[in-house]
Amino acid sequence: MRLRQLLLLAFVCATAAAKAAPEPTAPAARPYRIMMMLYRGETDAEKGFMDYFKRRKIPAEFIIRDAQADPARIAEFVLEARQSKPDLIYTFGTTVTAAVAGLEGATDAARHITDIPIVFDIVADPVGAGLVSSLQSSGRNLTGASHMVPLRAQLQALDAMRRTRSLGVIYNPNERNSVLAVRELEKTAPSLSLSLQLMPLKVDGAKQPTVDDIGVAMRALVARKPEFIYIPSDSFLIKHAGVAVRAAHGAGIPVFAATEAPIREEGALFGLVSTYANVGELAAYKADQILSKKMAPAQIPIDSLKRFTYLVNMNAAKSLGIYPPLSVMKFAELITPAATIDARE
Repeated sequence: MRLRQLLLLAFVCATAAAKAAPEPTAPAARPYRIMMMLYRGETDAEKGFMDYFKRRKIPAEFIIRDAQADPARIAEFVLEARQSKPDLIYTFGTTVTAAVAGLEGATDAARHITDIPIVFDIVADPVGAGLVSSLQSSGRNLTGASHMVPLRAQLQALDAMRRTRSLGVIYNPNERNSVLAVRELEKTAPSLSLSLQLMPLKVDGAKQPTVDDIGVAMRALVARKPEFIYIPSDSFLIKHAGVAVRAAHGAGIPVFAATEAPIREEGALFGLVSTYANVGELAAYKADQILSKKMAPAQIPIDSLKRFTYLVNMNAAKSLGIYPPLSVMKFAELITPAATIDARE
């Protein structure tokens, strides 16, 4: 009898303990591993990309590699990615994307990534650069977001600021984005009765331009007295936009930029731009479709933003005595830096 009571008591205690014990927790989901291959450090595009995952509480580990403006380093990143097999690769800009993914029809499995999803960001003209032939589908392991505002819309924005007949253009002949912009300008300008004064940086072959080359080109361009000077989307010129802006403004010539950094950071007068943070979020949305919804990159169209920002630097306006008309001020973003935006390409 005593034994039966002890056994019953032991059973009751064991049952109660089992009920009181916490349920085993499911193992936490492994964070997505995203390798971010950059060209010149983190910009607002990367901040926007990473903030998308943080706000939505999507677990992600960001492995950041920066080429520091040295294209030769990108091959090292490709080799690392091939060995570590991240879930997704993010590439910044045309130069990095072309080196990582290869051009359409010219990919080499020994040099390019062909078996890991790639999402590019801040590529001005994916078709013109030869990355894809259609924005609807890359047909391969690639999709992404472009920051470029259509050139005709940019020129209409210029006309809204001030009727312009002559536009000076400084550009880097070694930068594909610059060359594509000039070609598009040459096609579009005549229909808008706009004459172009093109000024390439003087570089020989594969030689990279220097800051001094910008100064030489700007002195020659300013001497032609264009009504405005245009800075296209170009990694080198954006990084050193201050040299071009100071030379132009010193001669009383306003600067019109295709991207936001020369306006926010270097004092260019204005531009119709896509903000890098928003483009970064658009690229992150595409990455999320690949990672969370298991969509293939070829299923996801390449997009740009649908709305753009008419950005005016009021410090430059005051310095030049060129203020936006009231019709522009109603919808423009008027800034008086110092701002802390980093939107270099």
